[in-house]
Amino acid sequence: MQQKKQNTGLGKLVFAATAVAMVYFFWWLLIFDHGVISIH
Repeated sequence: MQQKKQNTGLGKLVFAATAVAMVYFFWWLLIFDHGVISIH
């Protein structure tokens, strides 16, 4: 039972890290002035 709870916590941590990375990437891609799209 303890192992399942630990895996669930790890899954939530990986999901949160992936979500933060995706948000940062799209912020860099679309909003940041020195990103791919420099002229808005």
